[in-house]
Amino acid sequence: MKEVLEEIENRIRRLEAEIELVEGRLQFLERVGASSKYQILRKRKSMDEMYIMFFVLWGFIGLVLLLYLKYKYSEILPFSLTPYIWAMVGFILLPFAYYMFFSKKTESETPMEYLERRERMARLAINRFYIPLKEALEKKDKEKLKAVADRLLEGEVAKAIEELNEGDPKVMAYALYIYINKDQVGSDEIKNIAEIMKNKPLKKLLFKTFEE
Repeated sequence: MKEVLEEIENRIRRLEAEIELVEGRLQFLERVGASSKYQILRKRKSMDEMYIMFFVLWGFIGLVLLLYLKYKYSEILPFSLTPYIWAMVGFILLPFAYYMFFSKKTESETPMEYLERRERMARLAINRFYIPLKEALEKKDKEKLKAVADRLLEGEVAKAIEELNEGDPKVMAYALYIYINKDQVGSDEIKNIAEIMKNKPLKKLLFKTFEE
């Protein structure tokens, strides 16, 4: 068990080092004014969206007015309003289509948002997986181990584990369930899961269990 706990400590230290690195990069971006630049770009994008919605609203009002004139005064007007109505429909649909399809697709994560997300994911992996796992193994607490396994199937923790390449959260959860019920599971099953396990601490845990 000592080797497993040491491997968990190694993973925690690696993630803590990544957090420190991310914090350093964020501080650097703050110093060079990158955060202000990205905030300006976000505000500009919001203003563009507001202008698009304004033109759509203006076009809709114009369309309503044209329809009113067509059905109220079509007999006395010397020309047809139908082409103008279709032109106004196009005027409304084009910016709306741009906003709905192209604008959303081109929206991308800024470097600062990426770094902040990596930092958040690393803290989640440490505080909601590795530290509780270490404590549960030290105390041989099956209930806490089950809680850790259940947590691996939750959205936030599972996403953090995947994004940080710590392993497949579903396989990791299954490995913990196997360990909890190791007396009822065949050695071949333990070995098979250990061989496909990418998470190093759990891989060692399963191989230690298999050797017992």
